[in-house]
Amino acid sequence: MSAYDFDNSSDGDWENSEELSWNEFDWQRYLKQNDKEIAEFLGHYHRLKHKPGHLDEIAQLMKWEVEDWGGADFEETDEEMEQEESEAASETDFDPYSVHKHPVYIVSHGLYQHLFHCWEHFLTQSKGSVDAIMGARFATSLHAGEFNAVMGINALDMGDFNLAVCHLKNGLAAVNHTMAVLQEVRCENVRLLQAFQGEVLQVLFDLRDLWLRVMNDCREEERRGKER
Repeated sequence: MSAYDFDNSSDGDWENSEELSWNEFDWQRYLKQNDKEIAEFLGHYHRLKHKPGHLDEIAQLMKWEVEDWGGADFEETDEEMEQEESEAASETDFDPYSVHKHPVYIVSHGLYQHLFHCWEHFLTQSKGSVDAIMGARFATSLHAGEFNAVMGINALDMGDFNLAVCHLKNGLAAVNHTMAVLQEVRCENVRLLQAFQGEVLQVLFDLRDLWLRVMNDCREEERRGKER
């Protein structure tokens, strides 16, 4: 995935910010709309996660720019493209840009929401068979991964590609730690444990795939910047 349109910095979206005067209600509405986007992504994810190339297919369904999600080769008619551009423009004419709109944020935050939900469901169904220390270790590893993802996306959005890479490397380390802790989880219900581990591993591999794409794009952009 090409995580960012490097030739179109988000700074331009704030050029008319002086004309924007949003109150608390406006921002609450904005955040609720973002929650709907994340829920929409997760709906597609649950339906398509077992298909090859599902992240790229979901990007198309979410109407994210193809150049912002590399590796996909989607073909649309001129009429379809014009209609989508018109709909997008009408929806966002009066909305400011924020990191909440970034596809990588929506995917990362959405997948971590799902991981926390899976963990909560597993703990409930295992009926106290997981000790408190293991529970804390697993939740801490999830928090570390999501924190570094969000910080990396924020750095990416500011155009600091090296900082974005560093945070995403920390995120990948957290993903590896989550995988290690996952193998230590024990439960008397073997089928429940296997289903839980399988679902978590699927999501972690998708997060790793996504972040590796972003890191490659950041390094490529940094290299191109030094050659200018």
